[in-house]
Amino acid sequence: MMTAMALSPLLRGSIETTEKKIGSNIVQELTVPCISNFLSKKAEIQHSLSSMPLEKRLKTVSDVGKVWDEMLADGRLNDLRETLYRSTGYSLEMIDLELSLVRSALNGDQIRRNIETALPYDIKCLESFVDFGDGEKIRCLPAGPVFIISSGNSLIPPLIPTTISLVTGNLTILRPSLSNYAGVYAIYKIIDGLETEEADLLARALAISYFSHDSPAFPYLLSEAPLGAINFWGGEPARTEISKYVHKNPFHPRFYINGPLTGSAIIDEGSASESAAMALAKNIVLYDQQLCSSPTQAAFVGSMEGASEFAKKVCASLSSVGQSIPMKATEGSAYVLESARRFLRFKGSAVFQSNDPSNAWTVVLSKGKSPLDDVISASPEFNIYNRRRFMEISVVANYEDAVDMIRALPSRRAYRGIDKVQSVGLAVGETARKSLLESLAAAGVFRILPLEDMFMRSAAEPYDGIGIPSMFTYFVYAREKLVLG
Repeated sequence: MMTAMALSPLLRGSIETTEKKIGSNIVQELTVPCISNFLSKKAEIQHSLSSMPLEKRLKTVSDVGKVWDEMLADGRLNDLRETLYRSTGYSLEMIDLELSLVRSALNGDQIRRNIETALPYDIKCLESFVDFGDGEKIRCLPAGPVFIISSGNSLIPPLIPTTISLVTGNLTILRPSLSNYAGVYAIYKIIDGLETEEADLLARALAISYFSHDSPAFPYLLSEAPLGAINFWGGEPARTEISKYVHKNPFHPRFYINGPLTGSAIIDEGSASESAAMALAKNIVLYDQQLCSSPTQAAFVGSMEGASEFAKKVCASLSSVGQSIPMKATEGSAYVLESARRFLRFKGSAVFQSNDPSNAWTVVLSKGKSPLDDVISASPEFNIYNRRRFMEISVVANYEDAVDMIRALPSRRAYRGIDKVQSVGLAVGETARKSLLESLAAAGVFRILPLEDMFMRSAAEPYDGIGIPSMFTYFVYAREKLVLG
């Protein structure tokens, strides 16, 4: 029997909560009066935080990452590791990777670079007015309070907007998912122990609480609270329901949605090497294709014979990489997977597979119209959210067909619920790569990357086409001279 896990809010000062049982979790939710009291401190806290030197804010965040690494090294996070193993469905090996990536997400230098690329002016404007010529000045101020609604299992996605919201001076409320709550809580709890003036101010600017969909606090935050920005991460039906509430809010907060995305890959015959196969396999195994960047389909530009040879290389790499990061199979998943494999063979696709339940990869080689949509018609449960370590490689005649395949992905039955392709990993020749940049951009792709590390993010990257710092800030303009003077 799974032990009930208590999920307490993180908030400096007096806290008022209501308690409810959600699944195996005992959740303590912040009440409406408690949230209202927190939001009433907006003017004081945001003024103090946005007047603090940016370097001090960034150093505090970096210090959190440093303490986290120390806790990880000396075993203080072992219990959390087991908790996340139970709550996320990830293997222990994947949890270890997650925990090791936290410090990079809290790297002050990387956050500074992200802000520099997102804001068009000197980032000193986050502290005070800066002159940008001819008597014109600009000041960047927090647009908050900010409410961030996270989803999914991974720790890293909620860290990025929450940390940037705080660093840009916003009073910030974060609702993690049930799966990643314990990890997110543990990370930001470190701020309380830093005992500096800067850490104290950041701690007072942050509230973390889970809110169930029937919680009085959740609709209050969306439709009544004096918020400046709301950032929702997730898909349907929650996206539509939340949008309805936000549109009622008399304070008209900005509303940003980071919807469900997926990844793709393009490989040409001249680049179909062992290293390209290993690169594709690693991206398939990491997080079992649940990241927005994870490749869930691939186009092979070349011959069927060349594609078959490449598929075999991918299979060998999946066997090797997957052994070190075992899967956690869900009840009934093996039967659904085997049914899908049989259907695909019946439709004429070549199907390569592993029969190891801890590394149950599948590589499908198809030419022409993909039969995967027909599989979904017969077995709706084999949707993109339930497919793990599953890759269909479609053989196409040219790069234009590969781009068309990516453009068409959101309309396919097999990818229902996905808004678009976020990331495309390339293993192609240099001439083709240069040509693909413009055509993939025109197809609506957000990220075009080397296949080897398409799961990695540069500090300078926008997030799904938008610079997060610009979501949570606004500019005040001042001029000393007459325009026509």
